Formats: sequence, C-alpha cells, structure tokens
Amino acid sequence: MSPVKTVGEVFDAIQQAKAGASDFRTNFFPVSAKLQGWIDHGELVSDVLEKTAFFFRRDRDFRHFYFCAPSLPALQDSLAAISALKTERIVTDLIGNETALAELFASLENAGFRRYLKLQRMARTGPGDALNSEAVDVQVGFAEKSDSQAISRLLENIFDHFGEQIPALYEVEEAAANRQILIVNRDGLLAGLLFFETQGFASAVRFWAVGKRFHAAGIGSALMRHYLRAHSEVRRFTLWVKAGNQNAIQKYGHYGYAADGLVDHVLANEMIR
Repeated sequence: MSPVKTVGEVFDAIQQAKAGASDFRTNFFPVSAKLQGWIDHGELVSDVLEKTAFFFRRDRDFRHFYFCAPSLPALQDSLAAISALKTERIVTDLIGNETALAELFASLENAGFRRYLKLQRMARTGPGDALNSEAVDVQVGFAEKSDSQAISRLLENIFDHFGEQIPALYEVEEAAANRQILIVNRDGLLAGLLFFETQGFASAVRFWAVGKRFHAAGIGSALMRHYLRAHSEVRRFTLWVKAGNQNAIQKYGHYGYAADGLVDHVLANEMIR
C-alpha cells in the first residue's frame, strides 16, 4: 500500500476502474474536501491490483476499507490478494437496498468480513420552520474551537467508533469553525450537541447527543427544534440511525423523519470483536 498524495490520484484510480467496466462495483463516494483532509493528515493509502483500486483510511486503532472494481469477479479475485484484511483491524460499509447488496455481502464475507452493525437512513421533507414550536428554556448556540475536546469525548462515550464514523478531533475543530455544531452547556459542562452538514437545499444530521446526566431536561428537543427552524430553506433532511435502536427511531419520527429504504451494513474483519 502506498500513501495517497493528491486528490487527483484517487479520482484517477476510480476512473481507471470504471473505464470499460461491465459491472462497476464500489462503496467509495469521495468528496474532494474530505479527501484533502485525510491526505493532509496522512490517513489515506491505496493499492491498485489490475484495474481494481482499494483505499484504506486510518481511524484511531483501525482502518476503513473502500473498493472500486470493474466487476464483481474482479473484486473477488483482488480481495484474496489484500493481506491487510487478515492482519489489521478493518471495517467497511455497504450502502444501498437489501436486495442490491446481496452479491457484495457474499464476496466480502468470503474475504473474511462479518456483519457488525446495521444503520438505516431516515429522511424528512419540507421546510424545517414548519415544525410547531415548543417553549423550552434552553440556550442553544454554536460550538467554538475550544469546545472540540468536550465534543469529541461526548461522541466517543455515546457512539460506536467502529460503526458510526466518529470524526477525528481536527474534523470536529473544522466543523466548529464552519458553524456546523450546535451545543448546549449546563453547569459549565457540555450537555448536548447536534452536529450537521448542510449543502444547498439538503441537510444531514451527523450526530445528535445528550450527556447521560442531562437526559429529560429538554436539551435534545431544543437542539433539534433550533436546527430545523434555522434551516427554513432546506427541503430535504436526512440522518443515519442504528436499525435496532427503536428509542432513537421513535424520537426522530416525532420530528417528521421516516425510513427511506436505504441501509448501511457495516462489516468488520476477524480482528475486530
């Protein structure tokens, strides 16, 4: 595997895999800005076998695995030659509907992966400010860079770092600088947060979390309502939630979110238990 030095290297490898492909298969949908951050921090390496491109992104004590293959047989043949799949802690995501993912599941399971976690996407249409307001005495504001350590700790304490794409500290700092994190402080502590990304008429909630000692204080509701009302121009809201977390699914449903049929199966290799 070789360190990736430029964003162009990534897109060139993807295009090489696509060129003349009979049945292109991938789980990699990179965005230039995020790629540049991974490259700048030395997190991304690649390996190209024939026309199949593999990418590994370092994340704490494991790596995320991405593939771009011209066909399913090409992917299967190349997977057998990737030694890191047997020697390092690796997770990979398969996103789509259940039926479309069946063949990829089989190929990755044959390569040593197993099902680790299932996420489902939920969506909400219509303007956020259409939500009825509730009077809650909670002060919501934007996070500052100085809040980044506390935000990272809260995310680590609540979410699964193998399965739920917890951002690195530098990513939290960048999001705070871009005013993408709403927070509530109580008694000098970070009580809750809502981490989001908005592009044009679409917005995605990445994380919505309240510290355990602050449950039932109206903080989660205040954060979500503030977020939705502040995005009056947005017409489609999305988020990912653990498929079996009925409590969270019901809470999102209360704010108008519903499953849209897309799932994300997170697979882990035998090094992760």
